[in-house]
Amino acid sequence: MDLILMQFGVDGITSGQPNADGTGIGTMIDGEAGEPNWLGVTAKFGSLTFQGDKCIELVSINQGIKQQVTTDVSNNARTSGRPVITDFTCVKYTDYTSPKMYDYCLRALTLDNVNDAPTILWVLRNSGDQLNAIMAIELRLTLISEIHFQSHPNDMPTEQFKLNFTEIGWLHQVQGASVNNGGFSATAWSIAKNRPIPAAGN
Repeated sequence: MDLILMQFGVDGITSGQPNADGTGIGTMIDGEAGEPNWLGVTAKFGSLTFQGDKCIELVSINQGIKQQVTTDVSNNARTSGRPVITDFTCVKYTDYTSPKMYDYCLRALTLDNVNDAPTILWVLRNSGDQLNAIMAIELRLTLISEIHFQSHPNDMPTEQFKLNFTEIGWLHQVQGASVNNGGFSATAWSIAKNRPIPAAGN
């Protein structure tokens, strides 16, 4: 099972103190003996560093990119306009961070600051008794553009929210045959400038 974590760039949204088992706020990991410990993750993707005390667990994330292609017969160009990079749609359980995230959305405050730690989405995978980071998505000047609360008859309430950003970087860790780090593949794009930028893993 993959584990998806969102690491805030700014301080003060999470409590800063993980649970006794090392997991964070609102985690779906039950904390029984032998469960992977967030604090045991020592992932470092180039300049990106995992910080478990600034993470919350997500149920799911969804995002897409597309190139605008024209079908106009009078236009010799195949593409029309700039590429579209959609907001991230994320789902999480309601927890300690919920009121603070509502506040950040209402005040249009960014979840990270310029020239400081970015907002990072981590995709981790259970590998034996360890959690290995297989994907990191770096976001800059991230805003919560909308957030929706939803109750469920047979489950805890959840929140679906969207993350808007000005820069994004995708970094994938290649796993070696001995389950070690076999290198990185990375790319990054500036939505504000509409051009590629250096990726954190390079």
